[in-house]
Amino acid sequence: MGRPWWYDSYWEKGKKSTGGRFHLPRRQSWVWIALVILSLLLATGSTGPVGIAWFLSFVYYLCRILVFAVFIRVILSWFMISRYNRIVVLLDDVTEPILSPLRRVVPRLGMFDVTPLVAFAILYFIPFILNRIFS
Repeated sequence: MGRPWWYDSYWEKGKKSTGGRFHLPRRQSWVWIALVILSLLLATGSTGPVGIAWFLSFVYYLCRILVFAVFIRVILSWFMISRYNRIVVLLDDVTEPILSPLRRVVPRLGMFDVTPLVAFAILYFIPFILNRIFS
């Protein structure tokens, strides 16, 4: 039969019903939160929680963790592993926010995807450039 004519008013169309439930962030958000916390702990352990040296250490550790994740993802892409494997899904959650914007900019070379190489270069130069700026 359908809804009555007064149910779909102009004011109700833009509203999103949450149903009174609290929704947790997606899995990808939790993975990035864990990466940031791990980098914070490593930076705090190496320099102490103060100043520019701490910030540079935090950026350094975060970039190194991301380089390691991209490297592992590249190595795993050479093997026939299911896309639904937990490790592959975790690595996709970590590396896809880095690699997908680069894929829009960097062209493919035949069947080769060179975006991980560009990501390596960018992630290696970010701490170096920040160190030059702040030192």
